Amino acid sequence: MRAWSAHARDPAAHRAVIDACQSVMDRASTLGEFLPVVKTLAAWHLLADGHQSDAVRIFESSLSADKGAPSLTRYADTMARRWLTRLDHLRAEKALKAYYADHVEYPGALSQLSVLTKDKQPPITDRFGDPWVYQPEAFSKLRNAANQRYKLYSKTVGNRLTPLKALPFSAYCGKSASIVSRKATTPVSVEFETVTDAGKRRGVATESGIVNGIRFLRLSSDAGFAIMIDSDCDFWIVATPARSR
Repeated sequence: MRAWSAHARDPAAHRAVIDACQSVMDRASTLGEFLPVVKTLAAWHLLADGHQSDAVRIFESSLSADKGAPSLTRYADTMARRWLTRLDHLRAEKALKAYYADHVEYPGALSQLSVLTKDKQPPITDRFGDPWVYQPEAFSKLRNAANQRYKLYSKTVGNRLTPLKALPFSAYCGKSASIVSRKATTPVSVEFETVTDAGKRRGVATESGIVNGIRFLRLSSDAGFAIMIDSDCDFWIVATPARSR
């Protein structure tokens, strides 16, 4: 909550949030399963603040192949792969531009980028292990000018959200939630009030369940906060009791 409070005060104050996250990560042994949340929050702010290599390092340290890992670890892995895919997509776009500069057209297939020097060749798959979806296109009216445009995106992330510019760093998410009540059930059941593009709504969810497009992952042991994630798995959402908001 110390790290998240710094973020909630001003999501654009990247340095302050990075420092708050770092102070928490320095005592990582006390964080337990919440560590991946703090790490990926720090990585996003590093990326937004222009420290791409540091962001990549932390995102990559959050990757996990353990299918039986706690939910926060698994969803942090998904989040990290999505942001790393966007950065790799940027590398692929640069490679396509380099190819175009030499050939005055884009390649018919990404395999043709092998003609570039090794340092300019992009990853052949996204971070989920799937080949890029790539399709060269001609202009609609200048039909004799082939391969002058292209589509390039990750199958998992999707055409709309794959480009890094699709999620400007001027904002973080845009969805929020607060805890209305907790029901004494097993598994844990919590009523949330959520605020999304569709407006303010209430709903009940158990752990790993979705309420109004936001997935509820973990309630703290004292019920003081709940870790949630947006439906695309790009941003964390932390819900606190409604009376304290």
